[in-house]
Amino acid sequence: MNILAIETTGAEASVAVINEKEEVFMETSDEKMNHLQNLMPMVDNLLQKRGMVIDDLDYIAVSEGPGSFTGIRIGVSTARALAQALSLPTIGVPTLQSFLYHVPEYRGIICPIFDARRNQVYGGAYRWSDTGQSEEVVPGGAYDLEELLEKLESQIMRPKEAKELTTPEKGEEITFFGDGILPYREQILKWQDSSLNDNIRVSFAEDDIMLQKASSVARLALVIYRDGGGKSLYDLKPVYMRKAEAERKLEEQTK
Repeated sequence: MNILAIETTGAEASVAVINEKEEVFMETSDEKMNHLQNLMPMVDNLLQKRGMVIDDLDYIAVSEGPGSFTGIRIGVSTARALAQALSLPTIGVPTLQSFLYHVPEYRGIICPIFDARRNQVYGGAYRWSDTGQSEEVVPGGAYDLEELLEKLESQIMRPKEAKELTTPEKGEEITFFGDGILPYREQILKWQDSSLNDNIRVSFAEDDIMLQKASSVARLALVIYRDGGGKSLYDLKPVYMRKAEAERKLEEQTK
C-alpha cells in the first residue's frame, strides 16, 4: 500500500510517498511559489527514485489547508485530477495538524501559525498525549493573534479535571511553527513575559522544520487511512478557513 502526499499550502511545494511500513520518502522544490510548474515533475522524480510507477499508488493525499489560497487550489485540484485518472480514493489532511508529525517525540504544545494578512493568522495548537495520541488544544481557525494566544493561555491554565484556573506546571513549553513566526515573534515573546510570568517557555521551530512538509502530511494521511478516513475525489474540498480577499471586497461592494 502506497500513499502519495501533496503539500502546496506554503511557499515551498513538496511531495512524499509513504508505505504500510511507515517508510517515508520526500521530494521538495527549490523554487518558491511555483507549484503549478513544479508539482508533477516532482511526483515523477520521486517515483523514479523509489523505483515506482504511478500505478503503484493506492491513495492520493493532499494538504487541504489552511494556507495560501492559490497553493491550496493547486494541491487539491492536482490530487483530484490524479485520483480521477487513476481511479483512486483520496485523503484530505488538515495542514495545521500535520505539524505534529514534524516532531513526533516532542511532548510540549505545538502551535503552527500562518500569516493570513490583515493582522490575522491561521493557527491552532496540538500536543501528543502520554499514550502517543494527538490532542487538539486550540481548534484550527483564522484568528487575530491576540485571540489565538488568549485561547491558548486559557487552555494551558485549565486543569483537565477541574474547572477553576491554576498556575501551569513550571517548564511547560510551547513551540511555534509556520511563516507567522517571522512577523509575530516579538508579540509572542511579549505575551509570554506579560501573561504567563515565565511559567511557560516559548520557543520557535528551527528553519528546517518551521514550514509545511509533505513527509508530515504523508504520516498523518496514513493515520487517517488506518482510521477509515479515505474519501471519494468528489468529497475532497479545500479548507480556506476564511474568504479570499477579492471575494470579501466584492461582498462589501454589493452591500
